[in-house]
Amino acid sequence: MRCQYCRSSAGFLRRVCTPCAKVVAIVERAGGEVGLAALVDIFLAEGLTREQVDVVLDAQIAAEPTLRDRLTSNMTNALMRNLGMPGRQSPEDVMRVRTAMRSGGGAGTWQAGEEPPEGH
Repeated sequence: MRCQYCRSSAGFLRRVCTPCAKVVAIVERAGGEVGLAALVDIFLAEGLTREQVDVVLDAQIAAEPTLRDRLTSNMTNALMRNLGMPGRQSPEDVMRVRTAMRSGGGAGTWQAGEEPPEGH
């Protein structure tokens, strides 16, 4: 069977290969609770490469938010709460912003070097 994140061989009955399973476990265990630098240190301590981590964080499974979207949401909400504001950013919100930015569109957005739309 192929890994649902990196598409390499995961084993006979497994849906996720060992390196990808490590990344998922680390994000679920520590994501949003530790800083980004500490998270990188954890990945390095587990022997994971940047490429392995990026593949898992950016894997789009069905129409669900990516793990990077979930991690961004958790970290944003933790930062906002620490600043005394309510943290209300969902992973789906992050996914919508990411998708709009990749498509180069969305109300009120423009590319670097362009003039802002009328009324902005």
